[in-house]
Amino acid sequence: MIPDLKILDALMARMQALGITELDYSRDGEHIRLVRGAQDSSPQPTSPAPAAAASTLPVLEKASAPAKTEITIDAPMHGQFYASPDPDAPPFVKPGDIVAEGQPLYILEVMKTLSRIEAEFPCRIVAVLVANADAVSPGTPLFTVEPLDA
Repeated sequence: MIPDLKILDALMARMQALGITELDYSRDGEHIRLVRGAQDSSPQPTSPAPAAAASTLPVLEKASAPAKTEITIDAPMHGQFYASPDPDAPPFVKPGDIVAEGQPLYILEVMKTLSRIEAEFPCRIVAVLVANADAVSPGTPLFTVEPLDA
């Protein structure tokens, strides 16, 4: 059975809004297991699914190379990217900033719900790759970062 991408997007948005890292979902014989923040952060359907559905949660490409390697932080789902908490505020981060784990990076608006997205690891912001208020899709590169030793 092929998972409905709208359902996957809604489940991922709900996980983000609630701050949960793991979710099991069953309906009409379909079972989906989603895990956020894991080494492989793609959805884990327990029933056969096409490869396209398995790549709908690219939150982050983790580096296994030395700490000086630059990686990207990607959009986890469709939404509107906001660089600051409100239009008159400075951006959460800018190139050159050192970011601690748990520090806010951006806001993603999905289905009229605003979710503050935080850094999953300490890093240095190398580049911000999207403009404020840009629409993003799953896998859209948002930042280039250099991971730092914890």
